[in-house]
Amino acid sequence: MFAGPIIAREVRTAPRALRYHVGRAGYVGVLFVLMWTAWQSLIGYREVRDLGVLARFGGILFQVISLLQLTLILFFAPLAAATAVAHEKDRRTFLLLLLTDLSNVEIVVGKLAASLLQIASLLATAAPVSFLCLLLGGVSPAQVGEVFLVTAAAGLVGGSLGLLVALWRDRTFQSLALTMLVVALVVGLAEGISSLTGFRVGGLSLADVANPYRSVLAAIAPSGSGGGVTRSTAAFAVASAVASALLIAFGVAKLRVWNPGSSEPREQREGEGIVAAEAPDALALATTTGLHVPRREHRRIAGAARPYRVPWANPIIWRELRTRAYGTKPLIIKGAYALFFALGVAYFYAAPDVEADPGRPARVLGAVAILSLIIVNAQGVTALTSERDIGALDLLLVTELSPRQFIFGKLYGVLYNAKEMVALPVFLTLWLASTGKLSGENAFFYITDFLLLCHFAGMLGLHSAITYTNSRQAVANSLGTIFFLMVGILLCAFLIILSDREFNRQLVSFAIFIGVGSLALFGSLGARNPSNAIGMVALLTPFCSFYCVISLLIGNLGGAFLVSMGVYGFALLAMLVPAVSDFDIALGRTSAIQG
Repeated sequence: MFAGPIIAREVRTAPRALRYHVGRAGYVGVLFVLMWTAWQSLIGYREVRDLGVLARFGGILFQVISLLQLTLILFFAPLAAATAVAHEKDRRTFLLLLLTDLSNVEIVVGKLAASLLQIASLLATAAPVSFLCLLLGGVSPAQVGEVFLVTAAAGLVGGSLGLLVALWRDRTFQSLALTMLVVALVVGLAEGISSLTGFRVGGLSLADVANPYRSVLAAIAPSGSGGGVTRSTAAFAVASAVASALLIAFGVAKLRVWNPGSSEPREQREGEGIVAAEAPDALALATTTGLHVPRREHRRIAGAARPYRVPWANPIIWRELRTRAYGTKPLIIKGAYALFFALGVAYFYAAPDVEADPGRPARVLGAVAILSLIIVNAQGVTALTSERDIGALDLLLVTELSPRQFIFGKLYGVLYNAKEMVALPVFLTLWLASTGKLSGENAFFYITDFLLLCHFAGMLGLHSAITYTNSRQAVANSLGTIFFLMVGILLCAFLIILSDREFNRQLVSFAIFIGVGSLALFGSLGARNPSNAIGMVALLTPFCSFYCVISLLIGNLGGAFLVSMGVYGFALLAMLVPAVSDFDIALGRTSAIQG
């Protein structure tokens, strides 16, 4: 096999796990529930005898499924590839892989194919659901094929990008955060450059080639709307194939240059964060004796002459705030986020019809807030999984640290290390309020809710890392939960707007849709560590989020604010209170040692 034994092992072992089959069945089930919800939103219980109505419903349903599936692929494919490499780096097994007889091509291509195997199976499983839209009308087989071609191409180039970033960076959080930011920046920069320069090749702009959403929308458009559907799809597919080949080739060339950790050696930075200058006495020793003194010995000799730093009363928060606990190059992540933030501000002020579009502040603030919450959540889950994989967590758990010191130190260390992702949306909100683009009341609602959700996202990451001893499962559970919460809320808002806000005919279908979300949320938060509080969170959060969406659409901002504060505040406490209790930490210690 071209990819070697890595993909061969993955093909043989992946289907053995129950979650592999449960994931495919659950994904198809969610699509059928979405189909029923869309039917109730658009048609309801009235009898349909006009074929045009069915064709219109088939076209809208195909559009919803296509955009949802593309969003899922763009999120999970890069993260799956990045996590596959970062997890092995944390467990020190990637170095063993480099010591084998496998070539660079076999390692890189094998890890990429193995990480995208389940993503490809989910895409293939969802294909029959999309083919059902052909029976309703309004969609042609060529359009279905084009949408799946664009989605598969986006997953391939996203996975290649995530794999390259993980090969480059040495920390799991850096790999995950940079992957998400680069994906968002590619789409944002393509749109920005296209709008500013207007450069076009063959009737297609840079955004048509680099933005998969444009290609999907062009593919699902009516056949006679523009005549450029085939060109747009083909251009994106070819560009994605070329970009994937270049990323893979670059990763193959740099595999043994970047690894093991030449860009950021982990053993030089684990927990200390001190890089001392070259010691003069060490240099003199090397000169007089002729012995070679490595840089690590220089640091040891220099460090011995310097006074030790005294930690605070809570050494966990001291380590998180005063040392380089998450690597020496966080400015790359912060710079990428600042660039995405600048793109959002430029989008807000660049268009000439800012005053005529009252929803633009909400779109900008919403996009920035969602990306910030995902990064905070990734920081939270990797704050524990990385230490567990290297064995440092076991050492911390046998010390005299109290559960309160440990959990609060980690939580506020996460928020401090992601302070730019928290502060910039707040500053933008204050600026919009001061310039009259946003009312003071709405600014207060947004800032308060956003800060609460940042605590919720960070604690959700810690909760998943405590619950799941396998790092890949913890990362997937944490990021998947926060992602599906955000996507579910946006999807509900889209369906409500699509039905002209006629709530009376869609309550039953939305109840089913939200009930499925409650079961999934309970499986994510409380399946392995159930409690009454977690059960109430799983039951109330989707329904209360649905109420908040309706309240926002009808202008009841105060009601949405109070309900969201109540439900997500309770969810935060439901995860925080057991985590700081002796029983739950003892359970976490036992699981960590056994894992």
